[in-house]
Amino acid sequence: MFDSSFRRTVIWLAMGVLLTGCQSGAEVSPATTPNRTSRTIEHAMGSVEVPVSPQRVVVLDTAPLDAALALGVKPVGTIVYRQSPDYLGDRTEGIEIIGDGNKPNLEAVLNLQPDLILGSKIGAGELYTQLSQIAPTVLTEGSGRAGDWPENLQLYAEALGQSTAAEQLLADYRQRVRQLQAAIDQPQALEISVVIVPKDIVRAFTTGSFAGSVLQDIGFSRPPAQDDPDGYVARLSAESLEALDGDYVFLIYSTYRPGGTSKAAFVTHPIWSQLQAVQQDRVCEVDGAVWVAGRSILAAKQILTDIEACLTRTSPQIRNSDGAVNLNTH
Repeated sequence: MFDSSFRRTVIWLAMGVLLTGCQSGAEVSPATTPNRTSRTIEHAMGSVEVPVSPQRVVVLDTAPLDAALALGVKPVGTIVYRQSPDYLGDRTEGIEIIGDGNKPNLEAVLNLQPDLILGSKIGAGELYTQLSQIAPTVLTEGSGRAGDWPENLQLYAEALGQSTAAEQLLADYRQRVRQLQAAIDQPQALEISVVIVPKDIVRAFTTGSFAGSVLQDIGFSRPPAQDDPDGYVARLSAESLEALDGDYVFLIYSTYRPGGTSKAAFVTHPIWSQLQAVQQDRVCEVDGAVWVAGRSILAAKQILTDIEACLTRTSPQIRNSDGAVNLNTH
């Protein structure tokens, strides 16, 4: 709920916009204005009128931030998790931070005077009423963590007026997947494990996760304990070597999240050092900001790059005669 001062601010802001329109002599026609200046978007919370060409976009998660930047739209404000994701590089420079984790500062959002807010029902559903009083708000049903990121990208693109660009991005992604599949000798014959060890609590990301959906697009197999399309993460025992092992282990690690287990600690652990992937030097450390938090097109493409780098590093034949990746590991 808004406090009284915040509600008054919203009301005064709305009145200021109306007064400006009246002073300029603009004629407002309820019958025609929505058709000229706005579009109706169906989303997780119902339907909403959004500007045809939004200029000041606020995003409430890494996924819509990733999506907007990929579509050529630079938001004016975003939420971050401790820090801006490194994989997005300098594209985030100049974007104001309006909250940490999944808690936007509503006053900071209001001060940016957005004309569109993007997020997910999981992260911002409880604040939808307040947010929609500030600006048209479009929320996806899921956050992308369950592999629903392509659908979310398309909804964000529709809200931004960039649907054609989103289709091209997804086509480019699928082309990269096909190129990687062609470079790998029978990807279905490779079993890929994806694990994270925060403070000695072992978790694996399943086929139902964001990273798992990218692995599934390529066609990799997963350890049985990680082959779960209905859940995105599984908690495992540290002694469950069969559930952790694979032809390759992708170990998720983020330097800005304290307490996580790095590759150096993982491969020297008295139990995990027994893994086949460890003994064959097929453990690759990857960034949690990409593999867990990214949940959109730029992060998905970075996962493809990480996979290529990992497999080529350990493959006997890294490049063929024309320079393409050759990952014949068997």
